[in-house]
Amino acid sequence: MNTSVPTKEVDAEPIEVGSFFLETLTTGMYEDPLHCIREYVQNSYDAIKDAVRAGVLKDGDGRVLISVGGTSRSPSLSIKDNGIGVPIERAYSTLVSLGASRKTPAQHAGFRGIGRLAGIAYCTTLRFTTKAKSEDRATVVEYDCGLIRGFLRPGADPQDIRDVVRASVKTRTLSEAVDEHYTEVEMLGLTGLGLEFIQMELLQPYLRQVCPVSYADNFDFAERIRTLATTYGDAIGVVQVETRQKRERVSIHKPYKNSAAVGGTKRSSTSTLYDIETFISKEHGWYGWIGKSNFAGEITDEMVAGVRFRVKNIQIDSSTIIENLAEELTASGTDRRLQRWAVGEIFIVNTEIVPNARRDGFEDTQAWREIRKDIKEKIARRVIKLIRTASTSRSNLKRIAAAFSEFDTALRVSTLTTDAKVKLDAGLKRQIEALGSDKLAGVDPKEVSSLISKFKGLQEKLAGISVIDPRPSTPPNPTPTPADQDSAQPAEQGAVTASSERDILAIVYEVLAEELGDEEAQRLLDQITARLVE
Repeated sequence: MNTSVPTKEVDAEPIEVGSFFLETLTTGMYEDPLHCIREYVQNSYDAIKDAVRAGVLKDGDGRVLISVGGTSRSPSLSIKDNGIGVPIERAYSTLVSLGASRKTPAQHAGFRGIGRLAGIAYCTTLRFTTKAKSEDRATVVEYDCGLIRGFLRPGADPQDIRDVVRASVKTRTLSEAVDEHYTEVEMLGLTGLGLEFIQMELLQPYLRQVCPVSYADNFDFAERIRTLATTYGDAIGVVQVETRQKRERVSIHKPYKNSAAVGGTKRSSTSTLYDIETFISKEHGWYGWIGKSNFAGEITDEMVAGVRFRVKNIQIDSSTIIENLAEELTASGTDRRLQRWAVGEIFIVNTEIVPNARRDGFEDTQAWREIRKDIKEKIARRVIKLIRTASTSRSNLKRIAAAFSEFDTALRVSTLTTDAKVKLDAGLKRQIEALGSDKLAGVDPKEVSSLISKFKGLQEKLAGISVIDPRPSTPPNPTPTPADQDSAQPAEQGAVTASSERDILAIVYEVLAEELGDEEAQRLLDQITARLVE
């Protein structure tokens, strides 16, 4: 018989958290170096929202300035916000703590307390300066990143992570104006992959994707998306983000435009939005929109291709999440590629849905499984249907456009028979009716309106064409009266009379109709008639 033996209480002292744990929290955490910038902007967003809740800042006045500085040999990057800042009595402990945060997922975008360490891998010195309102001093905390990386070299003796922090961090305070409140992160002496941070052609597109910023003024559907959020009962969190390099300052807005370039075609083409479709799911805690366009092909702009997920208006991953959902719709997974033909956003409001530590997806919980199933059916499947409908509609529109060319050619005459004119008029009406049918769902309304206008122009042209009908032949009088004899004009030998001309045209039409069909026969007869009139 087995008997349990009381376990000796474990002594916490021997449990060591080694220095290599820092590597996991820096280079091991983020596959893209620029994700480091996202973490600092995310912290700024939280600080700004805390300042608004505390009444220190008005909603909409939050600002984040991302500045390139230093020298060509030792460049630097700083991220400074006008958020609430950290009070001096807990600034140092907050800035050196690892994985300990006072934030909550319900109110904050970041809450794990590890994101601020991301810059260690990319610079010589990582400096934090922070100040709360009503205090006259700011706290400065500096990490010696070179020293820290020395502890992480392969073969180095493992050290207790607390000893590494104590050896690598310095702190001091500075005099500051009482009304100031901010936090500034400076990555001094950028090195290695950190040099990408000062390349504006890389940094600015990245910021436009991930930052919690507003839409550009020239995006026609911005107000409808804001109204959608209000209808749900939410407000899209926004801060003002700017980049500064020397004297040039650039405001960062979301990258959405009314059109985007597409690939996969022999000639350059664009996907042009003519509307958006909106979705609300209060049951699962999300709302979103997808653009309705001509869906001309896969969008080549990596900033907008595919429907993007956002929490607190900060992007999670890129288009991979929606692509993965679409792949599950069929056994072959072929619908995955179609997701990048569309643009859109999904705003996750459900606080039970938590981004994972890398922010390239969500923690696998029952709540996430339910919401991903909902979005897969309502968004991923809808995108595929819109694309296929648009493809069919484009084919229908091409046929109508080809018909326009045929009608335009047929009306390049000065006269028509009544029968031909009636047939052409009926044909024009049928095309205009087809342009107003649901068979063209998914086609840009501007293209449809343009074709309708062109067909109506042909109707006006048709109305102005003269009618010349062949008269029915009448049998000659067997015995002409004197009056007839007096009025009769001798015909030149071999001349074709009007009556005989009409008979010939009728015969020509019958022969052509037998060989080519009524429509082609009528077209050729119209040309013959025009030549005879001339």
